[in-house]
Amino acid sequence: MNIKVGIFWFAENTFVFKVQSVIDLKPDQLGFIDSTLQHQVEWEDNNIYQLFGLMLDNTDYYNFPRDRVVFNVDQNTSYVYLDKSLFKKHIVKEIKANFSLLDTNI
Repeated sequence: MNIKVGIFWFAENTFVFKVQSVIDLKPDQLGFIDSTLQHQVEWEDNNIYQLFGLMLDNTDYYNFPRDRVVFNVDQNTSYVYLDKSLFKKHIVKEIKANFSLLDTNI
């Protein structure tokens, strides 16, 4: 199973995301694996939005709804932290597809 964690945004009607495999990461003392990715760095320094065809230069990472997916090894469960404005069928479908959560209820 390829369990993924990472960060995401929904900007200009586009799902922008970056994932990491949990195989490459270690759990914290509570059993959670979180990605090492940072919203600010990926948006403002690495211009991740350009990989998704967006031209949002000089925008701040916090101007768009964003959140993350983490994994708990003790519970063998992924947790999706999701801004309530993103809790829409088409966005949840994108999250499930891109974070390998297709058989998961969100």
